Amino acid sequence: MQIEAARDLGLIKSKAVIDILFSVEKYIFSQADIISSISSGMLRRIEQKAKRPILLLPNWTDTTLFHPIEHKAHLRSEFGFQEHESIVLYSGAIGEKQGLEYIIQAAQDFRQQPEVKFVICGSGPYKDTLQAMAKGMSLQNIVFLPLQPFNKFNQFLNVADVHLVIQKANASDLVMPSKVTTILAVGGLAVITANAGSSLHTLVKEHDMAILVPAEDQQALNAGIRQALSIRNSSIASNARTYAEQNLAIDKVMESFVSTIQEN
Repeated sequence: MQIEAARDLGLIKSKAVIDILFSVEKYIFSQADIISSISSGMLRRIEQKAKRPILLLPNWTDTTLFHPIEHKAHLRSEFGFQEHESIVLYSGAIGEKQGLEYIIQAAQDFRQQPEVKFVICGSGPYKDTLQAMAKGMSLQNIVFLPLQPFNKFNQFLNVADVHLVIQKANASDLVMPSKVTTILAVGGLAVITANAGSSLHTLVKEHDMAILVPAEDQQALNAGIRQALSIRNSSIASNARTYAEQNLAIDKVMESFVSTIQEN
């Protein structure tokens, strides 16, 4: 669905280029023995284009490598945070399609609460823009970090009190944020921007495993973050971990994949 995402988000404006990409995609579909996708919403849209059944194979995660850490107060100092601070984390690619400027605006809304730290971790072409926005607003409660070492990533994710999954409204069923799987695996409390009717919204609501807010709604995002920060020992976090164990563990996903290949 990357062609639609690039078109709908205005990343590729040339109709000729879009038409060429769709032609290439159509040829690839015609040559493939099996076509799979990672969400029900994406599956439905691809079926309309490919004119054939599509296999659902969700993104997997290693639930042994990524897991909740019960006693994690000591981890904060390791990553440069103080014990009394509340960490609101976005970790992932930093591009235009996510709508990450909403995090900067949220940090501004919390500027009178310096103990709430907004952390943007990762790399991407939009990072310089976000840093310039934060500097222009003189925000002291937002921290930009580089990609974290893989051997420390589980500990890093466990430091967060709240995880942010941000996406724009017109990308709701064109992309499935891969970061969701590891957040669920660590039993993270997530605030997810997803509109009703999208596959991500439906899935999260069905399993009560995150706080959902409408996409591109600043006030709703701010309220969702406040709600998440007020929750302690929520069942949402345990629901997230349970879902990851039962549906996203690499062994379960790969077993389904191998079974499908053998049947075909």
